[in-house]
Amino acid sequence: MAVAAVISAVLSIVFLLLVFGLPVTIPVAGRGGLVMDAVPQSAVIALMSSLVPTLLTRRRVRAGAVAPLPGTNWLPRHALVRVLVIAVTVAVLGVAVNALLLPLGPAHWRFAAVLAYKPLYGALLGAAVALMATIAALKD
Repeated sequence: MAVAAVISAVLSIVFLLLVFGLPVTIPVAGRGGLVMDAVPQSAVIALMSSLVPTLLTRRRVRAGAVAPLPGTNWLPRHALVRVLVIAVTVAVLGVAVNALLLPLGPAHWRFAAVLAYKPLYGALLGAAVALMATIAALKD
C-alpha cells in the first residue's frame, strides 16, 4: 500500500503541474477548478492502484506464495472490468467528497496549498484503493 501511496502522490504532482501549470491561485469550483479536477485524478489513481495489486496478488496466490482469503468477492472477476468498476465508483465518490469539503474553505486556493493537498489526497486514495483491490484479489 505504501508503494501505491507514493506513486499516486507523485502522479498527482505531475498531473497538477501539467493541468494547472504554476498559477498563483486555483479556483475550487468551476470548469478549471479543484472539484472538477478530482474526477480524472480519482479515476486514474483508482485504475493504477487497483490494476497492479489485483494482477500481482492473483499471481502470488496462483504461485502459492500467498494464501487466499476465505469469503466471497463482490467485485467482477475479470480484471479490466473490475478496475473500471472501481475507477468509476472512486471517481464519483472522489468528486462528491471534494465537492462537499473543498467549498468549506476559500473560493481560490494558493498554489502552495494545492501542491500540498493534491499529493496527500492522491496518496491516501491510492493506499485505500490498493488495500481494497488486494483484499478483493485474495478472495478471488
